[in-house]
Amino acid sequence: MKISKTTIRNKIFFSHLSIIIIFLILTFASFNLCLNSYINKQNKRSLITAGQLIKNSMIKYSNHLNVNQINEDLDQIQSFLDIKYLVIGPEQQLIYPEEKINEEYNSIKNALISSISEKQWFKSEKIKSSDFYFNALGKKYQARVFPLKLSNSVNYLIIYCDLIKTSKFIETVNILLLIILIITAVIAILISNNVSKKISSPISQLINYAKKIGNRQYDAEFIQCDSKDEVGELSHTMHLMVQKLVTYDNTVKSFIQNASHELRTPLMSIQGYAEGIKYGVVDSEAIAIDIIIEETNRLSKLVEDLLYLSKIESIKEHLNFEELDIQYVIQNSIEKVSGIALKNKKAINFLPIKNSIVIKGDQEKLTRAIINILGNCLRYCKKNIDIILKNEDSKIIIIIEDDGCGFDEESICNIFDRFYKGKNGNFGLGLTISKSIIEKHGGNIVAQNITNGGAQFKISFVL
Repeated sequence: MKISKTTIRNKIFFSHLSIIIIFLILTFASFNLCLNSYINKQNKRSLITAGQLIKNSMIKYSNHLNVNQINEDLDQIQSFLDIKYLVIGPEQQLIYPEEKINEEYNSIKNALISSISEKQWFKSEKIKSSDFYFNALGKKYQARVFPLKLSNSVNYLIIYCDLIKTSKFIETVNILLLIILIITAVIAILISNNVSKKISSPISQLINYAKKIGNRQYDAEFIQCDSKDEVGELSHTMHLMVQKLVTYDNTVKSFIQNASHELRTPLMSIQGYAEGIKYGVVDSEAIAIDIIIEETNRLSKLVEDLLYLSKIESIKEHLNFEELDIQYVIQNSIEKVSGIALKNKKAINFLPIKNSIVIKGDQEKLTRAIINILGNCLRYCKKNIDIILKNEDSKIIIIIEDDGCGFDEESICNIFDRFYKGKNGNFGLGLTISKSIIEKHGGNIVAQNITNGGAQFKISFVL
């Protein structure tokens, strides 16, 4: 079964489309509601005004119908509606206009009387002055009834108008509104489509690029996104990630080559001397056995360092943080390598400060980190190693320097790499382990040459 692909572009586009459709429907419905309400109020107001005008005119002209004058007065207030009127007697007879004048009035009169009779207004003493609707001659009308006294008799003045002009007006407005809304919707859809494309297009390119990187195609062309939003940040982050992956991949390759070489050398030596002893071709078995033991120890130390480095860099490695006096850690480290220093007639100088400096850390691992650095300095120094402890600006700084020949320029950049070997150095993992331990404690270590010669390691921790 094939799963349908839902893209970010489709999600953005269809969510915008849904909002646009809902907005158009609500706009059209609310506008029509307001327009119909306004038209109805205007029609009602016009009918009331016309009814009052006619009543006043009839009273003014002494209770008799001066039709011409009334029509002239009525024309002055008519603008949009074509308002007409009927006068019906108490016996529901048509007083104005006369039945013989126009058959249209007969049809309208019958429809009006029928509608009013249904409401039983003729039987009540007071006619309700409220609007009502009726149909006649295929048209819809709006009407209003006013009680009228002529010649001491109760008559009924009915003001009415057909709603065809109103309907056409509303229809015209709706057509114009629909045209405006459709044009607005088309523009909004085009904008939404363009925006969703601009968002999804670089993401799709980054997906394809990530697939190539996943297949280790590091030479794939990178599509740089110059936008300053989240997509641009994702592009920049991915570019940095690829650079780190390339560096890591090269480091792994170099590590495997160096590790293979470093492991192969003692193994070949052990194998050679072991076979020499077996076949009796060595001059001195005691010397051969000593070399085998020495190479075995070297191999064991190398494997131990590899396992320790793997463990310390693992996210599962647990550090036993506790409050430590950093001076005690330094002195403890010095004591552990003092035997080697005495044997080689070298001195490690450290002058403790008066106030104790407490940090949180793993004592065993910090001690190992300092021992590895001291071991490196003992290998290359002439006579002295100086350790300086400082407390500056909420930072603890440990400076370890020797009086040796210092680093060459290439070594300074690579001495913390696995199995890096300088011109006169040995393969090893000691400094790599030290750097990893210090960084696990939130610290930093740098190596540099000092002015008067010799190497310097500068370790800093934030309090």
